[in-house]
Amino acid sequence: MQSPSSPRANAATRLAFEIMPAGVFLGFLALILILGGSPRGDTLSLLIIRPIAALVLTYGLVQMLGTTGRATASRQLAFPISALASLAVLAALQLIPLPPSIWTTLPGREPLVAGQEAAQIGLTWQPLSVAPMATINALGAFLVPLAVLVMFAVVDDKARKNAATLVCGFVGLTAVVAAVQAMAPGSTALHFYRVTNADAPVGLFANRNHQAVLLAATIPLILAFTARQGSRKFAAAGWAAALCMAGLAVMTGSRAGAVLAIAALAVTPPLFSYGQIAARGKTRGSRGLRLAIASAPILLLIAVGGLFMVGGGAAFERLAEKDSFGDLRFQILPDVLAMISHSMPLGWGFGSFPEVYEIYERREMIQPAYINHAHNDWLEIIIEGGVGAPLIVLGLAGWTMRSAWRHRRQIVCPRGNEGRLRFAAFAGILILIMGSAFDYPLRTPAGAAIFAMFLGLLATSPWSQKSSAAQARTSW
Repeated sequence: MQSPSSPRANAATRLAFEIMPAGVFLGFLALILILGGSPRGDTLSLLIIRPIAALVLTYGLVQMLGTTGRATASRQLAFPISALASLAVLAALQLIPLPPSIWTTLPGREPLVAGQEAAQIGLTWQPLSVAPMATINALGAFLVPLAVLVMFAVVDDKARKNAATLVCGFVGLTAVVAAVQAMAPGSTALHFYRVTNADAPVGLFANRNHQAVLLAATIPLILAFTARQGSRKFAAAGWAAALCMAGLAVMTGSRAGAVLAIAALAVTPPLFSYGQIAARGKTRGSRGLRLAIASAPILLLIAVGGLFMVGGGAAFERLAEKDSFGDLRFQILPDVLAMISHSMPLGWGFGSFPEVYEIYERREMIQPAYINHAHNDWLEIIIEGGVGAPLIVLGLAGWTMRSAWRHRRQIVCPRGNEGRLRFAAFAGILILIMGSAFDYPLRTPAGAAIFAMFLGLLATSPWSQKSSAAQARTSW
C-alpha cells in the first residue's frame, strides 16, 4: 500500500494542485485572448469559449474547495468572485418563467401585452427577460471572467506571473496584426470577424473601439513588464512598444481609445521614474531619471505630432469635429433614459437592449444601420439589470477602490516590481471603466478576461517587491 507521504504520492499531489491548474489556467486564458475578440452572440468562436469556460469554472471551484495552501488568495478575491457570480445568478433568475398574472404587471410590459392581444395570441408564461435567448448568451458571457478569476485564485504565483506575461504577449500580437492591417487598409483577409471595422487596424478584435481601449489599458502593464526585466534595453523596448501601442490606438480612429492611450503613455513612465527616484534617494542616477521625467511630455508631444503627420490623425479629426457630441450615442440618449425609467426596478433582461430599443426608437432615428448597444455600458447595465445589477457593480467598484487604497503607497509611488504591477492593474481597471462609458469593451471575452486579470493582480501581486541591482539601474 502506498504511503501518503511517499515520493509518488507527493508527485501526484503536486500534479493535482499545482501543475494541472496552472496548465488549465494558462491554456484557457490563451484560448480566450486569441478567439475572444467579438461579443456578438452569433460569433462561432463563442461555441468553443463558452462551454470550455463552464468546464474550467467547475474545475476551478473544485480546486478552490480542495486547496488550503493558497487560501489567502481565495479570501482576497472572494468579493469580486462573488460579484461576478451574482451577476450570473441574476441573469439566470431573469430566465425563470412567470405566470401571466405576474409578468404582465411588470413595468414597461404594456406594449408587449398589447401586441399579443392585438395578434390574438393567448398570454402564456414568460420570463422577466423580454429576450430570453439574448439573456442566455449574457449568462454565458459572465462565465468567462468568473472562470478566469477563480482560476487566478487557485493557481500559484508562478502561474500568475506567466498569465501576466501571456497578456503582454497577446497585446504584442494584436498590435502586430493591427500594424499589418494598417499597411493594407480595406483588406478583409486580415480581419478575422464577419462583422468588423474593415477599414481600421483592429488587430485580433472586431471593433476599433475595443482594440484601442484594450491597447490603452495594457500600456502600463507592458511598461511594468519591461521594467521588471532589469535592463535599460528592456526599458527602452518598453517605451518603444508603448509608443507604438498608443500610435495604433490613435490610428484606429477611436476617440476614447486615443485619449486614454495618450493619457496612459503620459502618466505611466514619469510615475515609474519618480518611484525609482524615491527608492534611490539622492544618488548619482537620480539626475538622469529627473531629466527623463521632465522630457517625457516633450517626447510625447513630438510622438503625437509625428503620428498625425503620417496619417494617424483620424481620431483627432473626429474628436475635433463640431458635431462630435451629436454622435449617435448621444442622439439616442433620450431613448436610453426612457428605457431605464419605464423598466425600474427590475430591468428588461440582460442582452435585451436591441429588442427593447426598437420599442422606444423615435421615427427620426430610424436608419438602415441597426443599434445593438447603448454604447455606454454603465447605462446599459441599468437598462438590462434593473436596480440589482448596478448595485453589484457599485459593490465591485467599492472593493476595487478599497484595494487600491490599501496599496495606495505602491500605486502612487511604484518603487519596485510589485508597486509597478499594482499601478498597472489599477490603471488598467480605470481605463477599461472609462472606455466602457463610450462603448462595450468588457463584453468581449478577451476584454472581460483581461479585466478579471487586473482585479486579481491588484489584490494579489505575484511579483516580488524586491528589486535587483540591475533593476535599480534601469531608467526611463
